[in-house]
Amino acid sequence: MKRLMIFFLLMAMAALSAAGQVSPKTAELGWLELPSFSEDPEHFFVSHYTDEYWGKQRNYSLFWDQNRLIPIWVAYPLNQKLIGKGPRSGAWQYDKFMATKKQPNLKRTYQMGSVEGYIRGHLCPSNDRLKPGMNEQTFYFTNMAPQDPYLNGGLWAWLEEYVQQLAISACNAWVVTGCIDTDYSNWVTDVTGKHIAVPEAFFKAVLLYWPADSNGGERYEAHAWIVENRSYGFSGFEQKVSALEVSIDELEATIGLDLFPNLGRLVGAAAAEDVEAGR
Repeated sequence: MKRLMIFFLLMAMAALSAAGQVSPKTAELGWLELPSFSEDPEHFFVSHYTDEYWGKQRNYSLFWDQNRLIPIWVAYPLNQKLIGKGPRSGAWQYDKFMATKKQPNLKRTYQMGSVEGYIRGHLCPSNDRLKPGMNEQTFYFTNMAPQDPYLNGGLWAWLEEYVQQLAISACNAWVVTGCIDTDYSNWVTDVTGKHIAVPEAFFKAVLLYWPADSNGGERYEAHAWIVENRSYGFSGFEQKVSALEVSIDELEATIGLDLFPNLGRLVGAAAAEDVEAGR
């Protein structure tokens, strides 16, 4: 926990220095789910698309850490139409949009390393993409990070379902989920022996949108959570998730990323600041 707090302070300074800046690629694409980001030889951006039912549709995007072999974040739009219907494919496979040498081989779950007992945790959940082609892409190895199995099947699964229901209750939503990797000594391996960093925590943020109606004008609302990579027990998830919720501003100060920067370009800086502060 001490390491986590030190990391939070360092990231807070980084976030403050970057506040209000929108990276060129994020601005160019204009997608509300994307944080600001800058690529370099070790960190690169990938977007996934499918052609299901109504033409080309973006599925999810990710920002990949080639050294630690985990995504820094995965971001995607979310609504009832995108969720769709269908079974879980279980099609564990290399990301077809990235060289295999830059990915871990996760045909089987993580092997023992400096720590053990972690499983393949989706960042874009399989249940948020139930159309066949989209669901298969959620099983790309680049959409995975080592996660405590009791977190994966417990509080994290509850949080994923909660965010999905929030999105369904709104007209549209945009989600970004990522890894907080503060202890670089914790690692597991893939089946070939490649080292993969074990995140100390995960974060999740969702931006919700309701159009104007008889009750008033259009509005945006945002929620965010920081979840340590451990078991939270087997019950009481609603209360625990509520206790873990933070504002977008607080999350940005923790992770050093500017989340939802395109919102300000859409509604104005002042309105966006109110959404991110939870006002």
